[in-house]
Amino acid sequence: MHASLSEIADLVQGTIVGDGNLNVIGLSPIDAIETNTLVFAEGSDKLKCAEESSAAAVLVGRQVEVLNKPLIQVADPLAAFVVLIQHYYPEIKPQPIIHPTACLADDVQLGENVCIGAYVVIESGTCIGDGCVIKSHVHIGHHVMLGAQSTIHPHVTIYDRSVIGARVCIHASTVIGSDGFGYTYKDGKHVKTPHAGHVLIGDDVEIGANTVVDRATLGATAIGAGTKIDNLVQVAHSVTLGKNNILCAFTGIAGSTKCGDNVIFAANVGVSDHVRIDDGVILGARTGVPPRKHLKQGSVYLGSPARTKDKTIEIEMALARTPMMRKKLQNLLKRIERLEACSDGIEKD
Repeated sequence: MHASLSEIADLVQGTIVGDGNLNVIGLSPIDAIETNTLVFAEGSDKLKCAEESSAAAVLVGRQVEVLNKPLIQVADPLAAFVVLIQHYYPEIKPQPIIHPTACLADDVQLGENVCIGAYVVIESGTCIGDGCVIKSHVHIGHHVMLGAQSTIHPHVTIYDRSVIGARVCIHASTVIGSDGFGYTYKDGKHVKTPHAGHVLIGDDVEIGANTVVDRATLGATAIGAGTKIDNLVQVAHSVTLGKNNILCAFTGIAGSTKCGDNVIFAANVGVSDHVRIDDGVILGARTGVPPRKHLKQGSVYLGSPARTKDKTIEIEMALARTPMMRKKLQNLLKRIERLEACSDGIEKD
């Protein structure tokens, strides 16, 4: 999709420095710039890289005025670049159609302009909102509520009685509402705890591929509005996540944990059961949280077991000094031995 620099600037309300008639054939990432493309550059290193490249022009902030390339200056370069990505690479919109191989129960309620792909199964009592896109090989159980404008990607499984809000996106092979992992050891056997609850997902949630959200023992496992969950994440039974949380890949949250709003779980975080997490907490990568711990509002936690950032740094600095302290201790022991030897000699005299 070709466009002139002037046309691109109009899309992002930008100011042109250079030739507005210059033809741009597409966008490039900063680490793989192609000829005659537009590149977004921020910071001295990336600006230098863009200037020395074969890019046609550079998208920059208002403060950048001089560069050996035509410029488009905008107030928020990253936001503008997102707009341009959506312009140059528009999402493919499926047509509202029910594929003939789809299997829908007689009482399924479908909103307007719904797209249902090949080999989709939707069980009795389920309601699908307006404008939903359900791609191939999806299985949706009984009495599921799916909000308007939601997208369910291939091979997703949604268990009975799950409630999913509007504008939710669930990526391929994710499972919503499977049994929680709850057992009691009795008479030499692991006896399964029934899980009669469901999953409740708020509006504007996105869930990555191969992620699992278990249903509650009773009540709901709840994912708050605006929360974004990466691939390969496990959310266990009866967990409550607040609004606008971020869960990065390989994170696992054990049962009955309660989490506030705007919490960040970096990659590979492990949270044990019955943990309480206040608003605004940040858990660094590979943090391990013990059972029933209370993580305080706005704090940053690191390490395993999880400690506040300041405490973790203090401990790490102390560990770094261990070889020096060991050497000093050895020297002190040698001095004590010499003093004891002298003392024994004096006593004999």
